[in-house]
Formats: sequence, C-alpha cells, structure tokens
Amino acid sequence: MMRTDEKTREKIIFSALTLFMEQGINKTSLNEVAYHAGVSRATIYRYFKDKQSLVRAVFLSVEQIFIDGLQEFRLKRPSTIEITMQSIGRKLEALPAGDVFRREDELKRTYPDISDEIQALRESNLNRLFIEIRNIGREQGLFREDLNEALIKAIFWELTFHFFDNPRFKSLGFSDADLYYQVSRIILYGIMKQEAGSS
Repeated sequence: MMRTDEKTREKIIFSALTLFMEQGINKTSLNEVAYHAGVSRATIYRYFKDKQSLVRAVFLSVEQIFIDGLQEFRLKRPSTIEITMQSIGRKLEALPAGDVFRREDELKRTYPDISDEIQALRESNLNRLFIEIRNIGREQGLFREDLNEALIKAIFWELTFHFFDNPRFKSLGFSDADLYYQVSRIILYGIMKQEAGSS
C-alpha cells in the first residue's frame, strides 16, 4: 500500500502534469500546482527543491510507464505480448488529457538537460522493450527471422516514439489506449494474415 507521503508526491506530480498539458510548462507556477493538488506551496518544497526538479519528476513519471511494461514482461513470463502492451496503453490513457509528447518541445527549449535525459531514457526503454518482445516472440515461435531485425527495430522505435503526436493518428478519434493497442498490433502482427503464396 502506498504511504501518505508517496501519495502526496504522486498527487503533486499528477497535478503538475495536468497543468502542463492544459497551459504549458512555462505558464504553470508552483502556486497553481499547489492549489490544484490541494496542498501548500511549502508542501511542494518538501518533495521538490524547485520547479526544475518537479518538471524532471513529471516527465520521468511518464517514462515509468514503459519501465513498468519492461518489468511486467520479465515478471509475468511467459505472458502474451498483447497483455503487456494493453497494460502500457491503459497507463498512457490514464495520463491527463493533452499531448504529453508535444510538451517535450517546450521542455527541450526550457530545460534542455532534462530533455536530453528523458530522450536518452526513452530510447533505452524502447530498445529494451523491443528486445523483450523479440525474445518472447522467439520463445513462442512467433518472431519472423526472415525480416531484417535492425529495420524492424527502427520501425518499432519510430512508431512507438512518434505516433502520439502524429496529427493523422490523432484525427482518427481513438483514445490513447486504443491507438497504442492498434498500432502495437500492427507492429507485432503486420496487416496481412500471411505472406502471399505461403501455405
């Protein structure tokens, strides 16, 4: 069970993320975060030394979703790949409304060091996710060895990293969870039942 101090910290992070999505990082003050979270400004300073450390914690909390997915793959083996990918999608959907990935442009301008850290962490997480998916696929006899692994990895990385902020995807009206689930299925299984001419 989460302790009271952990709950307070998570409430502050979620409130900050909500406000960042609604009005931007630079336009959000610590006073607004405190009000939204139902705590005092002094309480925020008990957990975060300044706005920069809060911003870092907020964006790390988004990356934690992918880290949790990795742990789920490892702890629940042999589980189906789809179950874990759906779990990641549900957690992404639980984020406050708005495009968290689009806010990363503002993050890069305002806090470039944090942006670099988040980008490196995401690249590492997505690479490890791909490896887990590949390994489970091989264990279950599902991974297609006739395709170039480096190319598959690059496609997986690009789609997973960029599809949330792609206006064509957004215009389809899917929730983030449904969008993530559908794109994941395309990544995992392609669009054809089998190759033409195969039995």
